Amino acid sequence: MNKDPQGKPIALLAYASAVFLYVHLMLFIAVLGVAILLNFNKNQPFAAFHHRQMLGIACIAFLITAFGSILPSGWIAFVLISLIFLMAILGFADAYKNQTTPLPYIGEQFQKWFTFIK
Repeated sequence: MNKDPQGKPIALLAYASAVFLYVHLMLFIAVLGVAILLNFNKNQPFAAFHHRQMLGIACIAFLITAFGSILPSGWIAFVLISLIFLMAILGFADAYKNQTTPLPYIGEQFQKWFTFIK
């Protein structure tokens, strides 16, 4: 039986914040922020990896929300946000299975961009 890595509950909390993205943006920011603060200076690479992934998802979701009204059809923004939500579910599943697999297409970039999360 695999022993859970340090910080697994905190990593799962970060992905759970994606659920709140559909509820209210401020609640989403609060839950993700709490997850990042709980891992601050704890040297838990597993949790830090998943926080970087979720912060990247959050940034993309904010961009889609901010510029979604520019798109001629509202359904395009809905589809993009749904894809972002699906990525959050993939990340949650990886964290639950004790894996550190980057998200498809953009996960490696998130690891490079958000190196300040340790």
